[in-house]
Amino acid sequence: MKQMRIRNIIIPACIFILFAGVYIFIAVFMPPDRVVYCPNHDCHGHNTEIIETPPESHPLPNENWSYFKCLDCRTVSAADFKVDNLLTQPVWDIKHYQSIAERGYEKHACDPNKHWPIGDICGNVGWFPAWPGVVKLLSLNNTRIGMMLLPFLITFFGIIVFYNVILKLAKESIAILSTLALVSAPTAFYLLTGFPYAFILLCFSGYLYFLYSEKPKGRPLILPALAIIISLSYPTGFLTAIIPLVMLINNYRRRLMMPGIGEISQDFLFYILPFAVGPLALSLYYLFAFDDFFLFTHFQDKYDRNWGIPFIVMWKSLLQTPTWDTGLFMPPRLAYEKLALVYYGLIFVIFPPYRIKPELLAYGILFYLFSPATGNIVSVYRHYIILFPLAMIIGASPRPLWLKIIFIAAGLFLSLYYFYPFFLNGYLV
Repeated sequence: MKQMRIRNIIIPACIFILFAGVYIFIAVFMPPDRVVYCPNHDCHGHNTEIIETPPESHPLPNENWSYFKCLDCRTVSAADFKVDNLLTQPVWDIKHYQSIAERGYEKHACDPNKHWPIGDICGNVGWFPAWPGVVKLLSLNNTRIGMMLLPFLITFFGIIVFYNVILKLAKESIAILSTLALVSAPTAFYLLTGFPYAFILLCFSGYLYFLYSEKPKGRPLILPALAIIISLSYPTGFLTAIIPLVMLINNYRRRLMMPGIGEISQDFLFYILPFAVGPLALSLYYLFAFDDFFLFTHFQDKYDRNWGIPFIVMWKSLLQTPTWDTGLFMPPRLAYEKLALVYYGLIFVIFPPYRIKPELLAYGILFYLFSPATGNIVSVYRHYIILFPLAMIIGASPRPLWLKIIFIAAGLFLSLYYFYPFFLNGYLV
């Protein structure tokens, strides 16, 4: 038994070492040449000179970028570019999580010369507090170092717990394949960055571990606590409630007699309600701190999201004629979002999902459709990282082993050849 427990740690630990090692090696020893953020897009961002003060009409995406003026045609090398290793830099959303950890929530008017997209509200009130709170707690006030190191540590434990959750539900070979599928996804490298995805993986896996354990110690306290933490980690965290909801519905259906209102109410309070506590608590904080209960939704207004039917939104996005983004030498607009839509969508098509629990399948379908349901597919390649059950679908599928290996290898190829180089270039948000 002891050897078995050690084995259940060593195998996922080795997978993590390979996973992290590949991306660290590329970021340190094989950084890609830099494509250029260039206002004079006629020459498509080739040979350049650095502009110290960018024009007001083209504010920089973040302070780690250099601004270039196009001269002739050659790609800027890594040595010439101002951006360091973006795997560990506080870029995009990461800088907002870091600011929450350092100074708490801030709200101010938008400056069109500094902020993009332009809206009425700027600051860091559009990001959830659980991850920066953990960084502040564990980094001993050195949040910059914490944002760099904690994702690696938390991903390590997250992969171990994820692997052991699958062992509770299936045999070892399925657990290995599922974990390999998880770390070989096209944007799995985001787990190693200062985004909250590693933390979500750990909390999600921990929640499933206690949910599927038979009367483990501390379950009455740990399960609701993890639900609250998940709901405070990401805007869509509360939707994880679909897992216990579907599980309870299936349990009720199997019984000869429907449970009474008292038992249903008790289950609702224990399993479902905690997922609503986080967003409610954050909204109440916004009400008292900024006099706006709906501050988060008001902040999101500038992203022009309009609810739509997800299949129609996805279809229109896939059929959209590729265009080159003005001022950016980069692949066609939404190219990476479309790749992510197709890659994760093919999992449902190629690998029959009936071997995983219905509640996990429901979670996968809901989270796959939710981002397109908000009206666009911008950055879905990142939003889909939390589709953890889809890795389980690949591992548990009755499809032949060679097909699973090919699909996992295809995800890794997309990551190393397409997604990761452009992330290191600063173009993947």
